[in-house]
Amino acid sequence: MPKKLFPILSFFLLVPSLLANILLTQKTETNYQGELVTEVVDGDTFFIENRQPIRLYGLDAPELGFCYSQEAKKKLEELILNKKVILAEPRTDHTGRILPLVYIDGILVNEILIKNGFAISRRQGGTATEAFRIANDNARENNLGIFSPNCYQPDPVDSKCVIKGNINSQNKKSYFLPNCANYNQVIIEKFEGEEYFCTETEAKKAGYIKSKTCY
Repeated sequence: MPKKLFPILSFFLLVPSLLANILLTQKTETNYQGELVTEVVDGDTFFIENRQPIRLYGLDAPELGFCYSQEAKKKLEELILNKKVILAEPRTDHTGRILPLVYIDGILVNEILIKNGFAISRRQGGTATEAFRIANDNARENNLGIFSPNCYQPDPVDSKCVIKGNINSQNKKSYFLPNCANYNQVIIEKFEGEEYFCTETEAKKAGYIKSKTCY
């Protein structure tokens, strides 16, 4: 057989295979009924039936033990536990967790949690970025959940405990005395693990270092 015929024959043999793969993909997507949620770990993490950990994309709920953490976990359980969810636009992190948009009955769970103050929005890109921003603004403006006075405290609630313990984006812990520059701009977000202290000794014991802005 002439060599020049091989590319032509290969092409015609390849076409049916490609069509079969396309049809199989379409069938799989059409028949996809979702993943069964078997366990909720906290307000933003859960397991599906094969024990794959799933972390909701674009948000952070309070870690267990922080302000409003139990409420966030309970809300996620109400929404998805023992139910099937659709995992859309999945990504993965360095631990192997899947980070998707999570839908149930056409409702975007990520957005519901943010809008009602069970989690804070994180700017991570994706199709839902703007929706998450609007939802986060709604929770903040209406003092919902993590933005309620119990968890979001610009000013001390106890006149004897006025030292502000702040955690920055690099997870560095600093404490601010009333005579520190920017003291009034520091907001204690207890849902992030931040807190007020009565003495510098307490702050230091908790791992905080005095801010360099203090006089």
